[in-house]
Amino acid sequence: MKQGYIYHAVLRCMVVALAASASPGQVSARVVIGADATQNMTCSAGICAPTAANAVLNVSDLETLLASGNVTVTTTGAGVQARDITVLAGFSWTSGGALTLDAFRALAIDAPVLVGGLSGLSLVTDDGGKNGALSFGGNGNVGFANLSSSLNIDGTPYAFVNTVAGLASAIAANPGGAYAFAGSYDASRDGTYSAAPVSTTFRGAFEGLGNAISNLTVSEGNTGSVGLFADIAAGGTVRDIGIMSPNMTGAGVSTVGALAGTNAGVIAGSFALGGSIAGAYAGGLAGVNSGTLSHSYATSPTLGSMAGGLVADNFGTISLSYATGAVVGNHPVSNTGGGLAGTNEANAGIVQSFATGAIASTDGQYDCDYGGLVGSNAGAISQSYALGSATSGPLGEEGGLVGRNAHTAAIVRSYSAGAVTGGSGSYPGGSIGYDQSRSGSIAHNYWDTSTSGIANLAQGAGNIPNDSGIAGLSGSKLQSGLPEGFDAKVWSESANINGGLPYLLANPPPK
Repeated sequence: MKQGYIYHAVLRCMVVALAASASPGQVSARVVIGADATQNMTCSAGICAPTAANAVLNVSDLETLLASGNVTVTTTGAGVQARDITVLAGFSWTSGGALTLDAFRALAIDAPVLVGGLSGLSLVTDDGGKNGALSFGGNGNVGFANLSSSLNIDGTPYAFVNTVAGLASAIAANPGGAYAFAGSYDASRDGTYSAAPVSTTFRGAFEGLGNAISNLTVSEGNTGSVGLFADIAAGGTVRDIGIMSPNMTGAGVSTVGALAGTNAGVIAGSFALGGSIAGAYAGGLAGVNSGTLSHSYATSPTLGSMAGGLVADNFGTISLSYATGAVVGNHPVSNTGGGLAGTNEANAGIVQSFATGAIASTDGQYDCDYGGLVGSNAGAISQSYALGSATSGPLGEEGGLVGRNAHTAAIVRSYSAGAVTGGSGSYPGGSIGYDQSRSGSIAHNYWDTSTSGIANLAQGAGNIPNDSGIAGLSGSKLQSGLPEGFDAKVWSESANINGGLPYLLANPPPK
């Protein structure tokens, strides 16, 4: 499995969003840096500009230019405006020449870029456009051979670090600084950390540049926040970093995630792959999220009294993200588990996201809330789905989408297709285990009667027969066309994707 496959989803999201805003004939307007011959591109006095809305700059031609001095690749030519820059073939240079990639809108790096010597790199997005972003797809990443090189992103200069200890030291000295990871790093050489490596609350900007940290192990012996970062504060941003094969364990009432124990800022374009996450509040990527988390994913299995495939407890916003890891609740009396989030609190939101991992309890006996997407929901869920099974013990609430749905909750335009199993005295529902929400708060919500094990069309909710806003559909019906209320600009169907079930255009499942 490639470390960058999340970024395929990021890039596809960008393409869909940009296409929707572009006028006819402008959808694919971009400058490609790739292996094909240079065409519709002119380079003069260190500036390479398009002569048509779609242009190509050959990577060898670019490397030759960089050997002679500074180069700017722009989307704006004489009477021509391309939208985006996409790097489709890898390249490198070692001269002192600096490269600027200046995009009217978005910049996607889908192949390795290596900056050698003391060369510099500037990345510019939304230079006249809007809704543009920097993203990394395929095997895309940027590496720097020298920490004295320069990096500037949208006007902000970044300082380089290339080890976990170096990142921790830099943030301890200046928690509000801007830092970039110069390359991927194997943390197995660090041994086991007894607390989150970056223990200083982070208020700055961290750019991973599509690189990954592998084999990071943290075993926290005291109550605390466990992850690469202990806490990301409001105003802090962590982007484009992967955590591969993490091993995170927290004791007591700990919040544990591969990337962050708690996040009150922004996490974007990041992922956790494999390994294991365990603690009282255990999330695949973040233990507790009260900020925004987008374009990210986790495959790590999680174990906790409140556990979620991506986040254990969500007070903020989760969008365009997903989780595939198994989720297990391990409290002997009460536990909560969800494929994406253990709990989605009041005023929190989940939009255009999904989960596929199985959710189960090891020994919970009472008040166990298990859902394919969310265990306990008091907030808003929209345009999302779950495919994983939800299994609870006696006296639990288990649903294909949500285990318990509180009176403040709302669910719209979502579906589930996982098996739902409950013990004696429990409340299994095709979509919701136990629904307490207000009338009208659920609309266009569906479950698959073929795969859920719940064929009774009155059992959309386990506690309310014929709960309004929930409908059961057979698998063949769900595969034969989008159900009522599902917008074709948001959803689509293909026999080769999701087994023919609806999927999100802006957040497609990994291949």
